[in-house]
Amino acid sequence: MKSIFKTVLYLGALLAAASCVLDQIDSQPTPAPRLDCDALESYTIQANIPQDISFRVSSNTPWTITGFENEAWISVSPVSSAVSSLSEDIRIQTVVNPDALDRSVTLSIRSENSDLVRKVLITQLRQPSLVVIPIADTELLPVAGGTKDFQLETNIDWEAKAADPWLSLNPAKGSSDGTIQSFTVTATAEANSSIKRSTTVTVTAADQKYEFLVRQNGQSLEFVGIDETTELDRRGGELMIDVDATMDWKVECDNSEFSAEKVGDDKIKLSIPWNKYFKERKIKLTIKPTASADESISRSVELKQGINFSFSGNCEVQSDGSVKIYTDKVSKVSTLDDFRYVSIVLTMGQVAFGDKARMWCAVNADGCNIYSQIGLGDNVRLRQDGSLTVTHKPNGDAVSTYQNVSLNGIDKAALNAMKEYRFEVLPQLSADPDYPGVWWHVVNFWYNGVLNTTLNYRSVFADNPEAAGKYWFGTDKATTDGTWYIVKSCELTVL
Repeated sequence: MKSIFKTVLYLGALLAAASCVLDQIDSQPTPAPRLDCDALESYTIQANIPQDISFRVSSNTPWTITGFENEAWISVSPVSSAVSSLSEDIRIQTVVNPDALDRSVTLSIRSENSDLVRKVLITQLRQPSLVVIPIADTELLPVAGGTKDFQLETNIDWEAKAADPWLSLNPAKGSSDGTIQSFTVTATAEANSSIKRSTTVTVTAADQKYEFLVRQNGQSLEFVGIDETTELDRRGGELMIDVDATMDWKVECDNSEFSAEKVGDDKIKLSIPWNKYFKERKIKLTIKPTASADESISRSVELKQGINFSFSGNCEVQSDGSVKIYTDKVSKVSTLDDFRYVSIVLTMGQVAFGDKARMWCAVNADGCNIYSQIGLGDNVRLRQDGSLTVTHKPNGDAVSTYQNVSLNGIDKAALNAMKEYRFEVLPQLSADPDYPGVWWHVVNFWYNGVLNTTLNYRSVFADNPEAAGKYWFGTDKATTDGTWYIVKSCELTVL
């Protein structure tokens, strides 16, 4: 009996202890609901270039995202916490907004069984519209400064900028309430002390951009009537060039063989020499203000001058405009035009005469050929031959005459030192009383500036005012001694 009583007491003690534990468990405090979110309060998305939005939600209770269910243009994932996790990365995606109005939703992130809510505003901008009516290209702002207006229409905020500080814009920016609105912008230019100028005006509205040029009159300094395609007369002469200028100016030429002279306030007289070289040449004329160092006001034009010669045989035009003639072939440099009485001066470069060296300078005129020839073994030969209708001979016979004159014992070394070869066919009235008033010609040969040989004969041009011929130099007979020579220039003067 005593044993049973002890057992009952023991069980009672256990029940009392268990009751105390349960009371302790029931008295533990419940954790407060928590909802953490790193999203911003609001996001703005472009209409045409939508970008994803991401943020993280973390809670100790289940949560949901609502507020977008009826909007097809936006998607949210995930929209609630998972069974296995109360923390998630949220991704929001949108599509292009084709409308002319902004659109938005407010997302509500709500914790279950609590009042905890986070709200996030998502706004997608309207489809931007921008129309600009610019200042026309033909509408130049005055040189003294002034204003011109341009218009724009847009449904979004806009801004306008000029690329250069001399042009200001007012207003330079504006706002729109989402409807198409019109704005007038005044462009104001400062006074211009330089030449005509232009600047770019850029109007932007969201991803829309429009650019146009604004031009302003300036001080004028321009060539008139000539440009890079203008070709100077290869035979020389004068060219009067017009200049449009509102300032005092001067002219410069980069080639000393040409002369550029200012005439009055609006012209240039360009004196053009015969092109004595064997390739096209170019000159640059520059006009610049006399009272300003501003190079942007200066104007330059490059003009070209063609050549006066044709080539046959073995002739090589060099980069400096000279010509190298080889005598292994009949090689000639001939004038393009026919002439009557002329003086030709050949300025020689490097020469390499061999033992059979020959060099001619001649003219083939109507009915008669007139030659000058130098060569080793022959000294100098002046020759006139052909069938002349009138001669100085009473019987009218055809003429073939040679005149050889010693060059004072010239040898190959002296010939290779030749710097100048001059050939002249000059008009002269006959001194013969039997032929009063009859024209003769005088043929002169000069060697290195010294007159060596002269031949007088009845002029081939005397009875025919139209008669003329092409002058040429080179070799009329091929040699095998390796002779070659360079002629730097050919100066031709009509007499």
